[in-house]
Amino acid sequence: MNSTLDYKPAGFFRRMVALFYDLILIIALCVGFTLLITYALNTEVESPLMYLAFLALSIGFYCYFWKKNSGQTLGMQVWKVRLTQENKSDISLIRMIYRCLLGLIFTLLFGLNYLPMLFRKDKKTLNDILSKTFLVRV
Repeated sequence: MNSTLDYKPAGFFRRMVALFYDLILIIALCVGFTLLITYALNTEVESPLMYLAFLALSIGFYCYFWKKNSGQTLGMQVWKVRLTQENKSDISLIRMIYRCLLGLIFTLLFGLNYLPMLFRKDKKTLNDILSKTFLVRV
């Protein structure tokens, strides 16, 4: 790793606030989806499939915006953060899904996803390291 970085990494606060903005939108999508399914089936839906649908909606939200908005979700646009791949090429859909799933798993494991940020100059999280992506300030 170089002693000087050729980019400015996104810090913890900026990441968390952008994530909070995105979560508000994802929650709204999940509520709308639940209302639509409940109305369409004319019954209450409590099923593990709904949780999988919420997960798919969340991953779809991130992948859609990362692909269509050059690596930025709506929250990331507001807080001037961009997802980039280490080799500066376009990020594949598989890598985006992989990054989302890793982020979810490591965050649910007592927030371990953010632990490396405390010790690394490049501020990479575990899902950044494993998916070969990183968040930069723009």
